Amino acid sequence: MKTVLPIVLIIAGIVFAYLGITTFQGSSADVSVLGLEIGATDEGAQTTAILYGVLSLVCFGAGFMTYNKK
Repeated sequence: MKTVLPIVLIIAGIVFAYLGITTFQGSSADVSVLGLEIGATDEGAQTTAILYGVLSLVCFGAGFMTYNKK
């Protein structure tokens, strides 16, 4: 039963990392109009992606620490 929590935390870290990467990739767009490139970014989505990244690192760290604590 003690190995369930680290596994759940590591899986949560993987999920948060995936969400952070996909959110960050979708936060910007480029359009080419008459040879002129126009770029737009969504700063709120970038902030959310960074938050997902931090959460993934915290989950990974907590998962490895609880697994090694046995």
